[in-house]
Amino acid sequence: MTPRAGAPAPTSMVRDLDGGAVSLAGLATEGPALLFFWKGDCGACEAAAHALPRLAAIPGLRVAAVSQDEPADTRAFAAAHGWDRAPVGLLIDAEPWAASDALDVRSTPTWILLSRGGRVEAAAEGWSRDEANALAARAAALAGAPAPVVSLPADGPAFRPG
Repeated sequence: MTPRAGAPAPTSMVRDLDGGAVSLAGLATEGPALLFFWKGDCGACEAAAHALPRLAAIPGLRVAAVSQDEPADTRAFAAAHGWDRAPVGLLIDAEPWAASDALDVRSTPTWILLSRGGRVEAAAEGWSRDEANALAARAAALAGAPAPVVSLPADGPAFRPG
């Protein structure tokens, strides 16, 4: 289950890799934001990982990868997938996963698109190339940018459940 469109983003806090507190709702104060909830041992997260830097290249869109892993594991996964070379914010939702719970994230990956001001525009679970490209188009429209293709057939599987 994912949050319904129009719902406000919760004020739940996550941590950056240095331990600083970050508000989920605050990520969308200046423009749209895409939250990508993931875990390193998740096969669907692995299949989806290539799309994140391409989404982060959308001008005006803030992309945050919200990890359910420890900081060292989060850094390693990010480096292995090029997230450290793209403007992807790395955040930690530590156990008991308060932010995931507040957004009704029940599986990884879960994608949540927030409009400027922090309302849920769209949400999806698992990995689907078609959903990722549709989400990119919707995010780009919110940001006033051209819609990119973020996943091609050469990138791997077209679908993998979360």
